[in-house]
Amino acid sequence: MKFGENEIKLKDGTPCILRSPNEDDAEKMIEYLKITSKETHFMVRYPEEIKMTIDAEKECLKNNLISDKDIMIAAFVNGELAGNAGISCVRNHIKLKHRAVFGISIKEKYWNNGIGSILLKEIIEQAKKMGYEQIELGVFSDNEKAQVLYKKYGFEVWGTTKNAFKLKDGTYRDEIIMGRMIK
Repeated sequence: MKFGENEIKLKDGTPCILRSPNEDDAEKMIEYLKITSKETHFMVRYPEEIKMTIDAEKECLKNNLISDKDIMIAAFVNGELAGNAGISCVRNHIKLKHRAVFGISIKEKYWNNGIGSILLKEIIEQAKKMGYEQIELGVFSDNEKAQVLYKKYGFEVWGTTKNAFKLKDGTYRDEIIMGRMIK
């Protein structure tokens, strides 16, 4: 689903453009994924695991724009991709299509300037419009800032997966499963 362009102001007054990324953003999106995956261990993949081609990313972005079940909203600051969030259907089966899965990432240099809150509010609003009844997410157990943000927007802890993530150093992190009813 396409999210039209919308200009907002960040906490520090910097203008930020929100819009769905399109095929022209494919190269930026791949680079963004590599950067955000390198900046923190809270991403599911390491940078070297991001191997998609520009053509594959273009196809993914194109399909996202025409989908009635998926939406991606990117935040651009001075033309730079600063943050990205999206939801997609858990699975398009009668028993599951009321559930959306949520993901978000923000470049480190833009942390603590309100992008996470802005994207989360927009995603919740879009999920309502799309007819979803609940949004679900997984978050690293040691990502306390994210958990605080999610709770601020009505997400609750629904469970935990023990040792869900194994880092390169051999340590494990649990995954906190959170959800929010929107119906």
